[in-house]
Amino acid sequence: MFVQNSHFPNVITPQTATNSNLNTLFDLYRDASSGSADLLGVEGTIKYLGDLGIQLDEVAVLAVLTELAAPTMGELTRQGFLDGWKNDQADSIPKQQAKVNHFRATISTDQRLFTRVYKHTFILARNPGQKSVQLDAAIEYWRLLLTAPSVNWDTPATPWLAWWIEYLEAHWKKSISKDTWDMTMKFVAESLKDETMGFWNEDGAWPSVIDDFVRFVKEKRASAGAA
Repeated sequence: MFVQNSHFPNVITPQTATNSNLNTLFDLYRDASSGSADLLGVEGTIKYLGDLGIQLDEVAVLAVLTELAAPTMGELTRQGFLDGWKNDQADSIPKQQAKVNHFRATISTDQRLFTRVYKHTFILARNPGQKSVQLDAAIEYWRLLLTAPSVNWDTPATPWLAWWIEYLEAHWKKSISKDTWDMTMKFVAESLKDETMGFWNEDGAWPSVIDDFVRFVKEKRASAGAA
């Protein structure tokens, strides 16, 4: 049996210090509106992101919320905050700002980072209790995720993102399921490598919205060629 000996004081390890620093930082932004000691509400989250130097209309906000496993766009949990920043060894605002700058610099080229952020954004974009994302919200998040300084969904002959949004607003007008969200990311990656869309065929496993979008793009190109 282990008996604590008063001659050996408690040792403060780096991990203990990191936990203490992160808990203190989390509590600094906690506000009464959250209703929980382990949750940052909208007000505290916005203030925290502002102190990190993040604008709410830049893709870096999605990267940070992904890193901290945010359950919604306006909330942070204590556990997610601790786990995310401990993994990055970032237990102070300056260290976290450095990580934010790293996200900004690499999200367009780091496929693993982009994929994590893209997939978690679906969770952030959903309304509470919903399984899909409203179309207008999905479009705004696609604008953030698929334009520079993130992945730029644009090729010399095809303004992919502009045409995608044009098609959705004119012809789709439905909410976006998780499968459609994920398959759109796959279509983006393939179309950036091959804008002729040689990877697509009618018997493929693409959702109907993407099949219809392919036809829309072909019609656009045919009209431009005829003109």
